Amino acid sequence: MFLIWQGLGFLVVILPLAVLLVMSLLGALVNLSNIATIVLSLILSAAAVFYLGKRLNSRPGRILVDPNTQESVELRKRHTLFWIPMQYWAFPILLIAIIASFAMFTAGA
Repeated sequence: MFLIWQGLGFLVVILPLAVLLVMSLLGALVNLSNIATIVLSLILSAAAVFYLGKRLNSRPGRILVDPNTQESVELRKRHTLFWIPMQYWAFPILLIAIIASFAMFTAGA
């Protein structure tokens, strides 16, 4: 699978994996089930991706003015994954967490 990103958009993939790794180590210490560890990891990842994406994509750009036509152009870095801004990837991650939490509750019943 190819990943297409701009700026720091690749963190949408790396951040949930890193959080899952840390949470699996902590979950083993606290005796959390595997699915509970995954759900908590996804919720924390969604919050981190949203915050980081919102912060990175709201930075002001540079405004350049063409001396001949007096037209202005704003240059700014974009942080996207598959052409979708980074902060919007938090919602699919959260949706996966909700689906996994339903699986956790139905497995316990």
